[in-house]
Amino acid sequence: MKKIICSFVILFISQLTFANELDSILTKARSLTEKKNYSEAIKEYENYIKLSKGENLKDVYIEVANCYFYQNKKETAVNYIKDAISKYGFTEEDFIYSSILDEKLSSYALSVVYDDYFKLRKKYLATLN
Repeated sequence: MKKIICSFVILFISQLTFANELDSILTKARSLTEKKNYSEAIKEYENYIKLSKGENLKDVYIEVANCYFYQNKKETAVNYIKDAISKYGFTEEDFIYSSILDEKLSSYALSVVYDDYFKLRKKYLATLN
């Protein structure tokens, strides 16, 4: 019984440490974005995405899209938004009301993505079943 309890305690502590590491990476990425160091911010966001193993990353994908947009890499930015739609359910309302998505990127991306939006959305909805 003691071995089982010890195993759970160790597992719990390791999960907390991992969560703190993830928070630290995301905080660093956001700080780099604020400092307009977009290339390094993208690296940190990508690291976060890789380590988080697919949890709800909709906002993170949008933050990466912003960084690419600020670097004038519009096509890559739009690709991240497409992933946010198809993988994490980014909606038309999110284009309008998101406090994270840059307004200029929102207008640009919506015009580019609009024809594919419902196909991308359908792909996301299929993952819910």
